[in-house]
Amino acid sequence: MRCNNYFDDENTVCPNDRAPLEYVGKEPLIGALINNRYAVDCVAGKGASGIVYKATRLVMGGFVAVKVLHTYQGADSKSLEKFSREITALERLRHPNIVSFFDSGITDDGQPFLVMDFLEGTALTTIIQKGPINPGRVLNITLEICKALQFAHDQGFVHRDMKPDNIVLDHSSGKDMVKLLDFGISYTIFENRMNAISRPTTVAGSPAYMSPEQCRGLPLDHRTDIYSLALVVFEMFTGRKPFRANSNKEFMVKTVNEKVPLMATVRPDLGIPEPVDLVIARALQKNPKDRHSSINLFASELTKSCEGSGFAFTSGNEQDPDRLQNQPNRVSERMRGQ
Repeated sequence: MRCNNYFDDENTVCPNDRAPLEYVGKEPLIGALINNRYAVDCVAGKGASGIVYKATRLVMGGFVAVKVLHTYQGADSKSLEKFSREITALERLRHPNIVSFFDSGITDDGQPFLVMDFLEGTALTTIIQKGPINPGRVLNITLEICKALQFAHDQGFVHRDMKPDNIVLDHSSGKDMVKLLDFGISYTIFENRMNAISRPTTVAGSPAYMSPEQCRGLPLDHRTDIYSLALVVFEMFTGRKPFRANSNKEFMVKTVNEKVPLMATVRPDLGIPEPVDLVIARALQKNPKDRHSSINLFASELTKSCEGSGFAFTSGNEQDPDRLQNQPNRVSERMRGQ
């Protein structure tokens, strides 16, 4: 579906570009009642494996996001496995900085669905695209993410897909409220141990934000999330990724083989203090044993380095008109089926 359009069942190819069409079930479900609880209002986003609808919760009121998996994916598909993983993780991970899970089930069409918060906010990706974020705000955003990740790690979960696209910020109250999304490829430490014994770990994640061990298909633990988060922080501070690459494969090759440059090397014009740079550099070591032993330790060292060097020169919670101007007030761009 290159053009993201939908057509009647009698069409087998796209009238626009002649690409083969795939059956995606009853679409749209606009106006439908799901599970006798959720009245579907509109499509919030679309992806390769599913659709996210904005719906009204009938009993308690308010809006929710209903993610519906395409039926054509099949009962044994990887998409269904990812979908099931996300449900399992969100059922267990109840935290203010993690998107809330409400319900799951099967539609009348036989499509699996899950119900989550409908988030009003901006994807971190959108904010980063405008350039470096002020250091005080970076610190506050990072500490909120750390709270979510530490909680997930304490429950035995590794996120495995830390990236700006999976972080949403709501600034309506005048301070950033951070929500972490998409636990679809998360897994547990128990699974990690079983993988180490029985078979190599399947390579999964977003190449630009994967750890070296993730790129190599090795067993993972919480330190892979520390690496990926450090990449996100690097990008928030500098407005750039540490590596430039023309393909996912090139990103992975550089991640495994090349040393990550210091932020001050990538952006010498920003005056990034050495203590801050060294905290990020430690989190980006190739060997997991050389990184911080926990998210909490990473958060603590980053806070000390930013505050001790005076780098966190604002609270980071004040409205920044130049940074927020013309940004969308909802995150339907991110809340798409994946």
